[in-house]
Amino acid sequence: MERISAFFSSIWDTILTKHQEGIYNTICLGVLLGLPLLVIITLLFICCHCCWSPPGKRGQQPEKKKKKKKKKDEEDLWISAQPKLLQMEKRPSLPV
Repeated sequence: MERISAFFSSIWDTILTKHQEGIYNTICLGVLLGLPLLVIITLLFICCHCCWSPPGKRGQQPEKKKKKKKKKDEEDLWISAQPKLLQMEKRPSLPV
């Protein structure tokens, strides 16, 4: 028990010493001490989300039915006999 108390006492002394050295050290210590807490909270959130979410929403999406195009009995493959004439009419005339 004394070792644990001495460990936390030495950590507290280090924090006080760094705080007295400047604000930059205080901010760095705050970030370093906050990161493990952030990781624990994140893991707790992820575990609770996985355990308590409904079974249909656990990343398993229902299979979507693929729509197939229905083929017509007769496909229209007729090509105009005069496609260039129709295109020529749409173009403006050029002066010669």
